[in-house]
Amino acid sequence: MSMKNKIPQWQNVLDSLTKKSKEWNLFSGVDRKSEISIVQSFLKNDSLGSYLNEWIELCLSNGSTKSQDESTALRTKGNEAFKKHLDTMSLMLYTDSIRYAPYGSAEYALALANRSAVLYHLKKFKECVKDAEKALTLPYPERLKYKLLLRLARSYLSLNDSENCEVFLQRCKEEISQSTSGNSLEECNSIQAELDELLNGESNKTETGTVQDVLPSLLKGPSSHFPFASSALELKYSESKGRYVVTNQDIRQGDILFVEKPYAFVVLPDQYKIHCHHCSRTLVAPVPCKNCIDALFCDETCEEASYSSYHRWECGAIDLMSSVGVAHLGLRIVLTTGLPDKILDRSQSAAHLIHSSTGIFGNLEDSYSTVYSLLPHVEDMSQEDLFQYTATAELLTLYLMKKTNYFNDEDKLAGRGSGVVAQVCALLLRHIAQLVCNAHAITKLDSDRTSAKMSVDNCNTVVSESQQRIATAIYPSASMMNHSCNPNIINSFFNEMLIVKASRNIPKGEEVFNCYGPHFQRMGTAERQAALQAQYFFHCSCSACTSNPGESFDPVQERLWALRCSSCSGPLINEAPGREPAGSKVALSDLSNSHIMVCDTCGSHQPISDLVRDSFSALSLFREGCQLMDDGHMQDALNILNRCQQLQERALYRSNKDLTATYDMLAKCYATLGHYSKSLNYLEIMLPAIEEQYGADSIEIANELQKLSDVMMCNIRTMETTPPRDVLEKASNVVERALSITSVHYGKWNQGWQDLDKKRLELKLMNEMANVQGTMKHKMKF
Repeated sequence: MSMKNKIPQWQNVLDSLTKKSKEWNLFSGVDRKSEISIVQSFLKNDSLGSYLNEWIELCLSNGSTKSQDESTALRTKGNEAFKKHLDTMSLMLYTDSIRYAPYGSAEYALALANRSAVLYHLKKFKECVKDAEKALTLPYPERLKYKLLLRLARSYLSLNDSENCEVFLQRCKEEISQSTSGNSLEECNSIQAELDELLNGESNKTETGTVQDVLPSLLKGPSSHFPFASSALELKYSESKGRYVVTNQDIRQGDILFVEKPYAFVVLPDQYKIHCHHCSRTLVAPVPCKNCIDALFCDETCEEASYSSYHRWECGAIDLMSSVGVAHLGLRIVLTTGLPDKILDRSQSAAHLIHSSTGIFGNLEDSYSTVYSLLPHVEDMSQEDLFQYTATAELLTLYLMKKTNYFNDEDKLAGRGSGVVAQVCALLLRHIAQLVCNAHAITKLDSDRTSAKMSVDNCNTVVSESQQRIATAIYPSASMMNHSCNPNIINSFFNEMLIVKASRNIPKGEEVFNCYGPHFQRMGTAERQAALQAQYFFHCSCSACTSNPGESFDPVQERLWALRCSSCSGPLINEAPGREPAGSKVALSDLSNSHIMVCDTCGSHQPISDLVRDSFSALSLFREGCQLMDDGHMQDALNILNRCQQLQERALYRSNKDLTATYDMLAKCYATLGHYSKSLNYLEIMLPAIEEQYGADSIEIANELQKLSDVMMCNIRTMETTPPRDVLEKASNVVERALSITSVHYGKWNQGWQDLDKKRLELKLMNEMANVQGTMKHKMKF
């Protein structure tokens, strides 16, 4: 068993220490409003320090290091996968080989060269060029160099870069002239012929804008006094609201209100191999840290910037960092700000501003000052939570002191009770506590694509989409927005950049609201209130909460879980004092049986025992069907899910979330089997339910339309004859509607928008071809 399996979860260690802490009286005589007072009490306790040091040693002993033997073994496995044409697997294995190879070694060069080969096969020519050129700067075998030079020439030819193609082609010929590789010389001549054709003819090289070119501009330009915000916004303060954001002009739906780079962020552990640790770009051919195997970057620029800013103190401690959750971001804030003397100076300036009469916003010209000024709510926390946050802050402080050169020798000799060490520990506690309320998830739309038995087009079908959390960040300017369960903005991301757009019109002088998580379309009032009080320490009084203050029912949520009226198929709802459905025919006082509900549409009353029984039976069938799907038994899953559907359609209201989930799984099943027309039927049936829950112009509808368009495209691509015009027109309408909604909520920088735009162009070409063929057939008749 590996050491990784022997290390307990940090949260379990914290829970154990929490029980022990009752003997230590760490909060006795402590000022709960002072972070320094709290950490000084903790730092004096030798027992706690001993436990924390032991945990540090355990985590650091568990990590893996660079290994030439491990790198060679992974490269060998990659070669075997490459020979079997398993390109994705070989790419992953070659990347792992690069991670483990000592930087600059011959093994590092071989792994890069081999990865460049699979990148070429995958038509990732830019990434192929980077790997191949890097390998040539390293101790790569002379006898193999011509292969790399040949690959570089071909890659540049594919990129329509004739100048570099010719350079590497000539170098390749020179290498071959010194060897006996006749076949390679023939390939060089073939490339030369293609190059001559490119140079003599009209180049098809086109200037294409990068995604960065389409990043949005702030409405009316950036504010001069509110960083990363539109000049159409103002930051205000009141005793009741604290800091909040208002408009100084009318805002239209889709206007850009914030474009903010995070002060700091950390990629989540399950995304370490997928996104760049410094900019969160999706990785294709990652560059590893020169010293550890865990941190991966999109290029050497990010690798170098990360190391000079913060990674030099985190390097080799990934198990420790990933174990502490959001506290890792607290540490990243400290390290990004600088060495102890710098961060202490900046924090003291920020604290002075906060306590002055004019400093309620912090120093807006100093990004760290705005982070520091965020409320930590330490005094509002339970003693148990405060103990765990403080113990984690001390853990990270001890790590910096004992395992890095972050503190100077004088501070290290003074021990953990020294002034500088204690002050840094207090800052760590402050930032960890702030993140409980102010951390922001960086998300990307994750598409679960199911491969189907299809034609040579080899298209994949999107069957479910969700916002996948990839990182946790701190955006101090956007954090100024207060919460509403019915917000008037929507967030999206381009890599680590937060883009905030108005989700509806906002009149001049009105407040701009974010949603901290609990949304009125997803949670009932009582549940939202409890969640906000527990995490954010306030009672929500937004319009969604005040319009429905009672805890006995929530009209929005109730319809989405409603049973079906046998009279009109409307939603059956609970009775509540003073509440009468639209078509009520019987006095509420006449209803005393708890097994009877009333229809919200026609007002008829009916028993629900049979409906409840059928809905529970259907739920069991749904779970069974999902398990069969997971096991790959699609036809058996279909049989079970069809039975589930029959029960649910009899028992559940048409927009019930359970019924919608069944339709979604049936669509997935049929798409996986290549039965696209049947999959489309279920996806189309779902749309009205999604519209009822979220609205006809919601981003949720856009996501469903994205799924629908994916299946439509697969259906079209697998047709044996030219697709009928009505089929193309229907698909085009779906894509255009999805693009329209996505443009309002997100924009051209969004991956979903880009996917839709590609489908729009493909359908446009298909329509043009269909028109040409139709014209030709018409002429042939005459």
